[in-house]
Amino acid sequence: FAFPISTAMSFNRTMWWATGQQIGREARAFMNVGDAWSTFWAPVINLAREPRWGRNLETPGEDPFLTGEYATQWVQGFEHSKDDPTHIQASACCKHYAANSMESSTVAGQHFTRTSFDANVSMRDLVDSYLLPFQACVEKGKVTGLMCSYNSINGVPSCANTWLLTDVARNAWGFDGYITSDCDADANVYDPHHYTSTPEEAVAAVLHAGTDVDCTSFVGKYAKSALD
Repeated sequence: FAFPISTAMSFNRTMWWATGQQIGREARAFMNVGDAWSTFWAPVINLAREPRWGRNLETPGEDPFLTGEYATQWVQGFEHSKDDPTHIQASACCKHYAANSMESSTVAGQHFTRTSFDANVSMRDLVDSYLLPFQACVEKGKVTGLMCSYNSINGVPSCANTWLLTDVARNAWGFDGYITSDCDADANVYDPHHYTSTPEEAVAAVLHAGTDVDCTSFVGKYAKSALD
């Protein structure tokens, strides 16, 4: 399949749907023969606004509306099959929620990584730009999964952000699926973000915020001591 940033340039919703449909069909086939599961952490719908970001080719591009339309069609094709309209063909997961376009960069002598970066974004730009593709993915695409990102947004790690995960995604948009952390993003709430003083407080923060699935073992390791 073509890279998403190439496919998106076609402005062809039918192609986006057909691409998702074929990948979803193959995902279900692999699961049916026991070679894979049918939950895929795709598509990437962050905005390609940082030319140094190595994952720009995984995104549909820089435009929020185009990215949301791509997400809607790809997810609908991936998750639903005319052969069995009553069941999910395979589960998609729109990521990385949100304002995530950083891997590793040094600016003015200060080094940033995707696990420690704090995206300082105005509320207007956040709502009009960075959240818009995810809103389309949820409200129009009816996606079954979201992935919260490594970075913080205005000082709050995405996976511990009650406003982002519960107030916006679930309550405002009506999201009714699962939210997974990016792998080790729950641990990053404690270190390197230092949003909480202890690992146990980080576990409480991500669970209260609305993160359902911990990719790797941080929550499992500290859940008992958090409850104690």
